[in-house]
Amino acid sequence: MKTLVTVWKKELRDLLFGEDAVRKLTAVSEADWVEVGKPYEAEQLKRDIRRYDAVITSWGSPKLTADILAGAGQLKFIGHAAGTLIPYVDPAAFRSGIAVVNANTALARSTAELALTLMLNGAWEIGKYRDLLRSGSWGDNGNTVMGLFGQKVGIIGYGEVAREVIRLLSGFNTDIRLYSPYCTQQEADALGVRLVGLETVLSECRIVSLHDTLTESTRGMIGKRQLQLLQDGALLVNTARGPLIDEAALKEELASGRIYAALDVYHTEPLPPDDTLLQLPGVLCMPHIGAYSGYWKSQLAVMVIDDLARFVAGKPLLRQVTAERFERMTTK
Repeated sequence: MKTLVTVWKKELRDLLFGEDAVRKLTAVSEADWVEVGKPYEAEQLKRDIRRYDAVITSWGSPKLTADILAGAGQLKFIGHAAGTLIPYVDPAAFRSGIAVVNANTALARSTAELALTLMLNGAWEIGKYRDLLRSGSWGDNGNTVMGLFGQKVGIIGYGEVAREVIRLLSGFNTDIRLYSPYCTQQEADALGVRLVGLETVLSECRIVSLHDTLTESTRGMIGKRQLQLLQDGALLVNTARGPLIDEAALKEELASGRIYAALDVYHTEPLPPDDTLLQLPGVLCMPHIGAYSGYWKSQLAVMVIDDLARFVAGKPLLRQVTAERFERMTTK
């Protein structure tokens, strides 16, 4: 087994390929590494790929296009040490019978941790009480906050992030409503959640968290009408993709002071410093840091290499991506 690692950015390579990852890779395969610090382009990949049985990619790697894959006669395994594959792998890989895996589990756990943090921050009005304290005020026993424990929480989407958020919420005795056309009743029962329609999630839950993938069918799924279904004082959390929400309609609702929001993603990224979202009351904006957990980033390559070892040993893969799942992935 001979593997090509196409991660050329030094900071990213150092983060992904620590001692444990390198040790595991060299134990299972002969590995060649592209030159660090020098952009690795598609034309070079096209020339190189024909000599390899496996390739490991990540952010910044050139895309394995249909043309490149056509010349990769001995390629049997693609391991993407990141999340969505669409910008990096052409669907031709699945038609060619190449095993494709990614490390989305690590990113999902990182993003789920942030989503829970944003729920707690909003439910406890951390920003409000921080500002009150800075202004010289002090709370009293007559004050209350929504809190998270015992609340009705709505989850929109049924990917790895959503399932991890549901797991994390289990310690808060929350009553979870889930909307997803891809979740069966049997799966919902196993998770201990209620499978309901989108409008029910929006109208019944005090906290609503978005975890759907961005596709043409989900773009703008939360528009003006859907936002108006939210209860007064509801908290909307988005750690998925900005264009899932009609941003103009969201700004209108936030300006009214009727709802609150905690956002990590936007239509335009980076978010311009003069964007009104940064000025509106009742909204917490983060700079798309959902995948920033240092621990989980350090596990990206390890997860892919673990599956490479299983592939070499003829064992079932733990994180294999099917063609069907690929089609539902976020486009970027």
